[in-house]
Amino acid sequence: MKHSHTAKILLFTLILGLIIDIAWVKQVANKNTDNSISYLVESIEFTLEQVEAQLTQLDHHSLPCSTENRQKLEDIIFNSSVIQEITYIENDRFICSDRDHNNQQAIDNKHLKLTDNSSDYIIYRATSERRNVEGIFFMVPANNGWYQVLFNARYMDFWIDELADHHQVFACFKSNNDNALYNCENKSSKHIVYSASKQSAKYPFHAVGGYTNQIFFKIWFKQLPYAALIIISLSCIVTLTVHAYFNWRHSLLNDIQRGIERKEFIAYYQPIVDANTNHWHGAELLVRWNHPKSGIITPAEFIPAAEQSGQINQITLQLLERAAYEKSTINELAPNSYISVNVTASMITNTDYVESLIGLIKQYPVLQNNVVLEFTERETFATAELGLLLSGMERLREVGVRWALDDFGTGYAGLSTLQTLSFDILKIDRTFVASSVTDAITHSILGNIAEMGLELNCTLVAEGVETAEEAEHVAQLGIQRCQGFYYAQPMPYTDYFAALKKRIKTSNTHLSELNENLGIPL
Repeated sequence: MKHSHTAKILLFTLILGLIIDIAWVKQVANKNTDNSISYLVESIEFTLEQVEAQLTQLDHHSLPCSTENRQKLEDIIFNSSVIQEITYIENDRFICSDRDHNNQQAIDNKHLKLTDNSSDYIIYRATSERRNVEGIFFMVPANNGWYQVLFNARYMDFWIDELADHHQVFACFKSNNDNALYNCENKSSKHIVYSASKQSAKYPFHAVGGYTNQIFFKIWFKQLPYAALIIISLSCIVTLTVHAYFNWRHSLLNDIQRGIERKEFIAYYQPIVDANTNHWHGAELLVRWNHPKSGIITPAEFIPAAEQSGQINQITLQLLERAAYEKSTINELAPNSYISVNVTASMITNTDYVESLIGLIKQYPVLQNNVVLEFTERETFATAELGLLLSGMERLREVGVRWALDDFGTGYAGLSTLQTLSFDILKIDRTFVASSVTDAITHSILGNIAEMGLELNCTLVAEGVETAEEAEHVAQLGIQRCQGFYYAQPMPYTDYFAALKKRIKTSNTHLSELNENLGIPL
């Protein structure tokens, strides 16, 4: 992998890390805003509930403006750092307060307007007529009038400012009766990134809060050193991992090419068996890599890379060439036995590669009979490629090749496509075979697949048969042939040839004994 590519990957991961970090900080800031606003509402509610509880208790035990009543009002104020005055109002007049008795002063129009339009709690901000100070008024209904509690506005403003700074947000406290409780616009710029509000469930106020660009970048820069350390570390790890992967892949492709040049790719044979008689009709050739250091390597470790690089084409040609020699020996034992080799649809749409296959088959006449090429239904191809695929298949039919569709039932091949391509063999995917024993629906689907195959005049092969019960199900559905570990695992050519020879010898012995018992001359 080039150093320039490594540098680009590192730069990309760093930028991606910064983007993710900004998004994460924004999400945290949003959640922090919501939590801060909830805390603000709960704190104010708690303060108002305490005052209301004391006033309610006082109202139950004494008459408004009585000596005892006024003494209790003084106690409430004395024990609070935020309450400046408590006044009792009745018939639109100040009757008394914690300090004054029988005042009888009329309330101004603003106060009057608020009390006339409500019979419930009232919260608003105004200048106290009696004290000439700015305050936040909380009015609680009592008897035939109201208790008016004057909170220190400067204290409340300071407390909200401190809370907002601590939680790194801007926060505002607004009354439903009067928006002048706390001016949000004075505490936030016009560039608000996120804001939220929460209404008190009990009292007529709501809290608004959020953060601006300035607050956001303050939060972001505060955590940046820690985030940078994590981002740089992860970027280095990702870059090194990608670098290692591409180096490994490059090394793997070089190793595969070396294996092709040294002809290290061999075929393992897995028998294809008659579902009723257990006769071996042929075998599927499954590629293995006979690596000089690692030994036998399974396809999963090199086939994906070989397919992406196109090296699978050379491997397949080598496999067929080696199979030509092996098939000559097999024909001496079983002349009608066939071999099945995997290809891809993209190979067959490649006219040059098709000509290479035809050239190889003509070079070895033994390949012009009982050779099957199969490709999987999982591999998708465009409708426009169907003509090229059909043409390639027909060209190879002319030199004796038959065709099988692998993994039938799992892909997208419709009935019309199957009829057009005219396969000789349909190999039913193992998932249907395995599930058909325990699942009635899958069993029914397997039966439909078998019926479709028979209607298309195709030989059916059930793949992945692993138990006697599966083999019995397959035979009952009229599927002619099977393949799977129940019968035999993939094996090297020498083992396959020895096993085939033994089966033929055993079969001939049984036939001779049967003929002898029946009195039929040999």
